[in-house]
Amino acid sequence: MRQSNPVIDIVQAIEDPNIIGDKLSPAQRTALKALYGLPMSEAELQIALQCVGKAWGPGIEYREAAFVCGRRGGKSDKLAANVAIFEAFFRPHNLSTGETGIVLLLAQNMRQAKVVKGYIEGKIERSPILRRHVVTTRAQEIELDNGITIAIYPSDFRSIRGLSVVSCICDEIAFWWTEDNYANPDVEVVKAVRPAMATFPNAKLLLISSPYAMHGVLWDAWRKRDEDPDTLVWHAPTALMNPTVKKRFLAKEEARDPENFRREFLAEFTEAVGAFLSPELIQSCVVKGRTELPANRPEFCYLAAIDAAFKGDRFTVAIGHCDPKEKKLVIDCLRGWQGSSREPLQLTGGVLAELKELNRTYRFGQVHADQYGSQPLKEVFLRNRLGFEEHTFTNASKANIYGALRTHLMEGTLELLDHEDSLKELRGLQVELLPGGATKVGHAGYGKAKDDYADAIALLVSIMSELFPNWGELGCLLGGRRELDFL
Repeated sequence: MRQSNPVIDIVQAIEDPNIIGDKLSPAQRTALKALYGLPMSEAELQIALQCVGKAWGPGIEYREAAFVCGRRGGKSDKLAANVAIFEAFFRPHNLSTGETGIVLLLAQNMRQAKVVKGYIEGKIERSPILRRHVVTTRAQEIELDNGITIAIYPSDFRSIRGLSVVSCICDEIAFWWTEDNYANPDVEVVKAVRPAMATFPNAKLLLISSPYAMHGVLWDAWRKRDEDPDTLVWHAPTALMNPTVKKRFLAKEEARDPENFRREFLAEFTEAVGAFLSPELIQSCVVKGRTELPANRPEFCYLAAIDAAFKGDRFTVAIGHCDPKEKKLVIDCLRGWQGSSREPLQLTGGVLAELKELNRTYRFGQVHADQYGSQPLKEVFLRNRLGFEEHTFTNASKANIYGALRTHLMEGTLELLDHEDSLKELRGLQVELLPGGATKVGHAGYGKAKDDYADAIALLVSIMSELFPNWGELGCLLGGRRELDFL
């Protein structure tokens, strides 16, 4: 639709020190001008042409828009919060007598919703013009004296029914639930918003987010960006949206995890689930023909990690050491024991006897394990003069643990055994993006896929990497004596 020529435009309101008093980057300013159909300078036009689809029309105000931007690009602060304030304070929405217009900000959960609410409250409070129009502030609402209420809620399509929504901003919508079997899939929320906005000609529906998986309403808007003239689709990486983010920081993030960098900072969509490690990367660190290393180097301190299981999965142990001269982490030994529902493993039987024998050989002194069933394990191990150190496994901590494994594989600082079961598990690891931006690393979760050896190896590498490369020869020996205090 054509611009409705309000008394003050959004960029003027934002940059006026007596109103919102905010600073915008050139790309942030241009994104807002593209949304509202405002005139652009030649430099701004060039930025816009980098960021919009072929269906974009200069000088046209859009009712719906999708902003796909990199992390720390100002999505929640410079775009979502400022649009909400402008729509609430400055746009005429032609409400009926007694009708309350809602500027609705939706987020996946209350934690994220409160972040946006904090931005909005802070901008209003510092403005001598805006704050005098606030009637009352409640936990999730800011009521104004013009019949508009800014409401900040987690996404729930049921709560939208019956509201007069003059504008709706869906913050980080790529991380909302997208599957139909969840209570509030993103498509149902958006479907509920559109009828609530139908009678307001200046209404806005904005989808604002970093990209996530190749499904959901944001992905749909993105893939149709060159075909839909009624929706503005703006795509920009972090560096363009927010030049204050240091180039050195971005370079380190790219080196640390190129795939994550593409999604988080280049704002590129990636598959929701993919292989965590490439077969070529794994094979590059396998010492061909080496199935086990004897413990014949007294200068090394050996460490051990287990993944305990007694029925369906294997009970596995990984033993390794760091070699400070070669600057390598080395896997020396892998063992696994298989139980079943009918015949579960008995820890006090053959498994414990073999672990004690391995300890006499490698003198690791204690084992490292996750928290599942740790208390009875710890008691049995201590009774048998084996130390036990528990590590909490969550999706986040497990992702970090596996991240250390991938880092050492990529750097070529890890030597793997030529052990087919463990290599098969490493090749089968998948990374899954979870709602909220977290990642889950593990096997596919169906069929006969396992990650018992992989878990033990990853935990062992993570522990060793905390000590290496700061361990020298003396550090190894001191570390060894510390581990052997249990003997």
